[in-house]
Amino acid sequence: MNGRGLTLVNAAGCVVLALLLILQWHKERCLDGRIQDLKASVVAAQDQHAAARERAELLQREQEMLKESIASLQQAAEASGQLLAQREGHIAELETQTLALQARVAQQDQQLKTWQAAIAQRDERLRSLTTDLTSARRRLDEAIAKLKAAAAPRPGDG
Repeated sequence: MNGRGLTLVNAAGCVVLALLLILQWHKERCLDGRIQDLKASVVAAQDQHAAARERAELLQREQEMLKESIASLQQAAEASGQLLAQREGHIAELETQTLALQARVAQQDQQLKTWQAAIAQRDERLRSLTTDLTSARRRLDEAIAKLKAAAAPRPGDG
């Protein structure tokens, strides 16, 4: 091989090496682009994961708050139920007392009517006795007047 053949082989080798270098560089750029895309995907996935974790924590806190709220509402409902039961008991007691008082008022009304009738009878009896007494007094006055007239000296008796 002569010097010229070697130069050609050397030039051809350089061209092949340059092509291999260009292909390798192109392949590396493609891989770098893909790595960048994958890195971006990883960052996006990590961001999504972080957002999902935050959302899960938020939902868990809200769930705890709702549980506490429900427990508080249940306690309030139980307290209201107890208060309602107490008030219903008090109302029943008041109704019983009201019925007893109404019966007592009816009994006292009846007693009052009995007393009024007795007073009316007494008043009638007193009027009757007053009339009889007045009549008796008038007769007594007439009798006293007659006795006085009979006991008085007569102008010719003397």
